[in-house]
Amino acid sequence: MEDVISNILMGETIVHKNPLATVTRNCLIIRDQIRGAQAIISFQSIRRIERINTTNIALLAIASGFFTIAAAAYSSHERYEVSAGIGLLGLLFVFGYFSTRRAAILFLLDDQSIETGRGSYREATSIIRAVERMCSDT
Repeated sequence: MEDVISNILMGETIVHKNPLATVTRNCLIIRDQIRGAQAIISFQSIRRIERINTTNIALLAIASGFFTIAAAAYSSHERYEVSAGIGLLGLLFVFGYFSTRRAAILFLLDDQSIETGRGSYREATSIIRAVERMCSDT
């Protein structure tokens, strides 16, 4: 399927490309998350762009529990032996929270909406900036 789209858009200049989408001079190519097919979107049909953020907030709740237990262990007789290990577990859960954050982009078109797959915040932001730049040029 990707080869067919590549052959159709052979003369297009790719402005920006990442796993979420490919931005060319005249259109946007994304993999539709719901249907699993690729979609070619004209910049003129895009009415609004939204970034959908997903996080796993339970990891922060678990980390705060570990930090509370570490503070209680520090104030008891077992100062450094126990509290340092439990505090490190809390830090691991905070790191897990930040490493599992994901974002998708929702393109609201004239008559439908298309959502990209999940990627990092940086990937989503870079696609949004590239599309906004191309929309302002046209």
